[in-house]
Amino acid sequence: MEFENEYDAIDAGIEPGGLRRRSNVRLLICYIIDCVNKPVKKDYVVASMQKNAIANYFEILDAFNDLVHKKNIIAADEENELYVLSKSGKLIAANLSDELPLTIRERAVSTVLELIMQEKNEAENIAEIKKIKNGYMVKCRVTDEDIDLFSFQLYVPDSKQAKLVKKNFQTNAEMIYKMMIATITHNSDFAEQTLEDIRKSKKGI
Repeated sequence: MEFENEYDAIDAGIEPGGLRRRSNVRLLICYIIDCVNKPVKKDYVVASMQKNAIANYFEILDAFNDLVHKKNIIAADEENELYVLSKSGKLIAANLSDELPLTIRERAVSTVLELIMQEKNEAENIAEIKKIKNGYMVKCRVTDEDIDLFSFQLYVPDSKQAKLVKKNFQTNAEMIYKMMIATITHNSDFAEQTLEDIRKSKKGI
């Protein structure tokens, strides 16, 4: 991979400190996929860089396609656009990652992992919103393959609250399930521990 000295990437839409060299854009893509260490969606890699204003959207797409063309990145699942690094891609990520600022690397990888976790939560923690008379009904359930581990329905008066319930359930379904178990079994110790876990999660501990 060649590294140019001059700034050669489009910088529209990126923040100060963002990547203005096409070589660095390609490098960060390899680094992200290497850190995830499993097949990752192309859209997630692109979104992680664009959301953090690290690089221009069109430069990210061009860089990704270039890496695929050069076989630094290979498709693990073409239909779902899941990609992994080839041996050459792994060498790029391992040997050249220090070329990039640490904060940029951390932000990009963190965003990709959040997107992967969100997808997992949405697949396992299903929330469906149904319009009814005088409001909305939100049906929430946690699944394990074809089995519903638990489910409940909640009435809310407007769509804004319905969407909030859906989002919070999909993010915190495990905590909700634990609290329900603690309540119906009258296990106060378990309830207190669950509440403490919720407090810690809100603080980002």
